[in-house]
Amino acid sequence: MRGVRIERQALVLLLAAMVACGGDGGGGATSPTPPPTNACTTTPPASQATYYAPARNRCGPALLTTLQQLVRGQRLLGYTAARDSLYAFIDRGDRPWIIDAYTGREAVGVNTRATAAAASINTEHLWPRSRGAEVDPALSDLHHLFSSDETANSQRSNFPFGLVRGTVLWTSPNPRSPGDVSRLGYANGNSGPIVFEPRPSVRGDIARALLYFHLRYHTDRPSGYSVANFSFERDLLLAWAREDPPDAWERARNDGVQRAQGNRNPFIDWPALLDLLPAPALN
Repeated sequence: MRGVRIERQALVLLLAAMVACGGDGGGGATSPTPPPTNACTTTPPASQATYYAPARNRCGPALLTTLQQLVRGQRLLGYTAARDSLYAFIDRGDRPWIIDAYTGREAVGVNTRATAAAASINTEHLWPRSRGAEVDPALSDLHHLFSSDETANSQRSNFPFGLVRGTVLWTSPNPRSPGDVSRLGYANGNSGPIVFEPRPSVRGDIARALLYFHLRYHTDRPSGYSVANFSFERDLLLAWAREDPPDAWERARNDGVQRAQGNRNPFIDWPALLDLLPAPALN
């Protein structure tokens, strides 16, 4: 009797499996129901619906490829013209000064390369030149060029961005608000990786600029391109991008860069991309 019960239980399990797979109980089976042909309903931001129209209803790798094709359509300015635009209107806006990215210092009257040099301001490549931004178009790509205090720029050098949890080697002076300082130091203790920690109020801006650079150049690599820094920074950049979302100034700056070189930073326009793009794209 025990053997009969076991056989009956096995038969019940077999029939249940056939039903779950679409079986008809008589040995035949139907094909699984295909997914709907228009399952992806990705909607670009309404404020830039025309620019991102090709990305509508694109998901995963298809969305990634579409965005890469969009941002490649930039005008090549050259480094001189790019810096002229940076100081004249991109980092200036409608203000009578520019604000240094790393210290927050207000440099009054800067609107040309000459006035920037007189105010000890130069141009920072957030993606270091030695990591693949040494030649055009990456060299003059305004999405990752920021006005910087010369000393702060020198301190950053080509160190990766990170959190200083060990010995501090340098701290930016005269913060705009308490605690809004940049620091250079060891990631842990007094040995190992040295990192540059930007002031909190610009961390999201820096993160989105670097995510743009990776999107734009990872499959169209300039000479010397390296992800040595980005691989170290990636998880922190994603966290910073979420913690410090785009504000009105950053969106206006994105408009200014488009005016100069014709393309936009999708991570500013479309913050949801942090969740929509496939994870390997940001690795």
